[in-house]
Amino acid sequence: MTALASLTFLYPWVLAALLTLPLIWWLLRIVPPQPKSVRFPAMLFLYRLKKDEQSSATTPWWLLLLRLAIAALVIIALAGPTLNYAEQTRGEGEVIILIDDGWTSAQSWDELQATFDKLAEENMRDGRQMYVVAASAVQGEATPALQPLTDRQAFGIASALEPKSWTTSYSDLPALLPRLEAFSNPEFIWLSGGILPDDGAPALREFLGALASIGPLTIYHAGEPAISPIIKTPTFAGEQLTVPLVLPTGAEAISGTLTARAGSGQILAATPFAFDAAKTEADVAFNIPNQIRNDIRRLEISDAGNAGAVFLLDQRWQRRQVGLVSSEATQIEQPLLEEVHYLTQALAPFFDITRGPLDELLQAGQSLIVLGDTATLADSATLALSDWVRKGGVLIRFAGPKLAHASGELVPVELRSGNRDLQGAMSWDQPMSLGPIPPSSPFAGLTIPKEVTVTRQVLANPSPDLMGKTWAQLEDGTPLVTAAATGAGWIVLFHTTATPDWSNLALSGLFVEMLREIGNFGQYVGGSLAEQRRLPPYQLMTGFGRLGAEISLAEPLNTAEIATLPLDRFHPAGYYGDENFNIALNIGASDASYSRFDPAGWPGTLRTFDVSALVDLMPPLLLAALALVLIDQLISLYLQGRLPTFRRAAAASAILLAVGLVSLGHPEVTAAQTRTLESDERILAATLDTRLGYILTKDFEIDTMSHNGLVGLSRQLRNRTAVEAEEPLPVDIERDELIFYPFLYWPVTPDFPALSEQAIRKLNDYLRGGGTVLFDTRNQNTTSLYGDLYNSPENIRLRELTARLDTPRIHQVPADHVLTRAFYLMQTFPGRYDGGDLWVEDTSENQGNDGVASIVIGSNDWAAAWAVDADGRYQAATLPGNERQRELAYRFGINLVMYTLTGNYKADQVHVPAILERLGQ
Repeated sequence: MTALASLTFLYPWVLAALLTLPLIWWLLRIVPPQPKSVRFPAMLFLYRLKKDEQSSATTPWWLLLLRLAIAALVIIALAGPTLNYAEQTRGEGEVIILIDDGWTSAQSWDELQATFDKLAEENMRDGRQMYVVAASAVQGEATPALQPLTDRQAFGIASALEPKSWTTSYSDLPALLPRLEAFSNPEFIWLSGGILPDDGAPALREFLGALASIGPLTIYHAGEPAISPIIKTPTFAGEQLTVPLVLPTGAEAISGTLTARAGSGQILAATPFAFDAAKTEADVAFNIPNQIRNDIRRLEISDAGNAGAVFLLDQRWQRRQVGLVSSEATQIEQPLLEEVHYLTQALAPFFDITRGPLDELLQAGQSLIVLGDTATLADSATLALSDWVRKGGVLIRFAGPKLAHASGELVPVELRSGNRDLQGAMSWDQPMSLGPIPPSSPFAGLTIPKEVTVTRQVLANPSPDLMGKTWAQLEDGTPLVTAAATGAGWIVLFHTTATPDWSNLALSGLFVEMLREIGNFGQYVGGSLAEQRRLPPYQLMTGFGRLGAEISLAEPLNTAEIATLPLDRFHPAGYYGDENFNIALNIGASDASYSRFDPAGWPGTLRTFDVSALVDLMPPLLLAALALVLIDQLISLYLQGRLPTFRRAAAASAILLAVGLVSLGHPEVTAAQTRTLESDERILAATLDTRLGYILTKDFEIDTMSHNGLVGLSRQLRNRTAVEAEEPLPVDIERDELIFYPFLYWPVTPDFPALSEQAIRKLNDYLRGGGTVLFDTRNQNTTSLYGDLYNSPENIRLRELTARLDTPRIHQVPADHVLTRAFYLMQTFPGRYDGGDLWVEDTSENQGNDGVASIVIGSNDWAAAWAVDADGRYQAATLPGNERQRELAYRFGINLVMYTLTGNYKADQVHVPAILERLGQ
């Protein structure tokens, strides 16, 4: 009954033809059946003649009903019967679909996308012009262009669109209204998830009200959304990590698991959590040793699938090592017990402290060393410390009576010469407060307590660059903290003591925060201070909470603005910086609050996401009519006495009819059985022999070239190496298992279909499990058509396909990479085309899978260079074209397969002498 309730006819006027069924009955009734043809002698025919009057023969009533059923089925099928047709205004004007693709829609994205696909299919069937607007693209004065879409473009946008890692700016949406008002007869559809930011809901309500005044409006939302908590800023206290979780207002209390992961994805800790009824906040505590704490790069709620349920950790949450010079070494005259006490108290919340003599700390490789008030160091200690700073170390010094009378070595600025007796001119009647922090200082943004005062300090000599080296100052402008770059490192000097003798700074929380900021700053040294404060985008997060290399429109991050910087299209959530130092932006770091979507009070028509599959009943009805026609033909043959002559044809018809009816009644069972048989044969073939695989693109020519290319490469592997590679196998990325193939060749096409969540999971498992994929865009020869290779349709589609994968950072193949010597020694990697760059995963930080790259990307069309036919003849010419180029293409393929199968053993230094000897020959 539910299915019948959703029955819709696309062309209901065709049903009027059912009124002709009585006429068809009458016509069939008066038409006699075809006469029989019988062989007979003439006398026998005359003998059997009957003289009494008889009525004419007619078609049997049951055969009439059968033929009427055939006619009725054809009429109903032509009327376009459809199940689960979307409920929307059936008009003739334009359809504008606006998609809220902020991170709040991520958890309901599959339902949103299914609803969009259904709406797009139905509108295209109705012949209505479609426009699609991604709400995240509207920000400030930037508004997307409204272009009419073809069928292919509409479905392409639907498959490529993904939620973003920021909240849609609803206050900017009214900028679209002038363009939307220009349509003559529009219908608007708004698709959004089940969560809304509290500060943006009024603006969205006002915008949708304006749309409803222009044309019919339908709002689709997640009816019963699975809402996960938002991870807020975690805190460390000793070895305990406390992670606050906040549920959007109106969400039901849930339970789950919070995991802490390393940069490689390894789970370091996992803790279950549960919200109490009627509460929206919960704290989750991890007890994590300090040795493991520094490895945590990501906190996430399992199976949440949105950026709000992920919190990225950077160096600010790591517990760094700092060396605190103790009393007995480096020829320091007196113990530093009092300074050590205050410095230990200030550094302990954020650093692991190692105490010891200066020479031992230098040998231990500390990145930060704190040196209290000291006199002149020994020459050997000074040279060693200077060399350590130039190589990237950060030295933090404090002034005092000893430094006031020292020679002034290893200080960032020139100290005032002569008598530095602080009991004279350096004594003040009234203690002096701190002045404003310079904007370029790492301390910018710290709150200066009014009670912090300084009674004595060591003065710096005035110089043109003194202000640029000042990180903190007093009210009168004299420096309190100065710093200067020395080589790759820094020297930082507090012009007062680390004890309360000269200032109460050491007793304040500001002192702790200053040392913490210097520690953070010490992770990113080199260059000018302005350059260090501006971090480029490094790894950005998608709305699903996955990190990727796609940067898009993201701009560099000014670290001084982290506390107030809103997440938007120019500053998405993710990492900014480089592999040595990076800062994370997180959704949970802001004070924004969220609520579950409340259907009350919204304009237009409200509907929940329609995930029911659109079922077109025309094909099965026509198939049923065809089956009845076959039955009618068999009956007619029987009535004519000709069935024995057509016994074979009747048997074939019966078989076709049975297959058709089974397929009509149970299509999923037949497909599943076929897949099972095919899967079993494929698994046996892939496990019993070594076979290369290639991804099917559904393009016959490309798939044929991929198959023949891997056939040619497999032959060369058998002829030249110990690898006995058999016939390659095609791989359907949505259907087939990938774990049986050590190497997959993937030709990227502009119209390659979007990957489902199941395919994404299989690919991620395959890449993490040691498999290697060669993405070949095959477009090196068409670079000039698009101005830039990266703007070609194949490369754009490649970025869209890999955006949802856990893709690592990639770089061009370096000259010493194992791929250049896995079997053959080579530095170029031509295929059918030459000159394209080859990109591989950067495995310098992750030595999993024996350091073998899981992703290789190029554009030289290697399959075409490898391809041979059944007689071993090459199928494609190389460009510019010579046999040496084809030979190098085969060598690259062999190197890649050997690299995949044998691991990274060629990187072992034991092979270097042999390789150098070979190069010398």
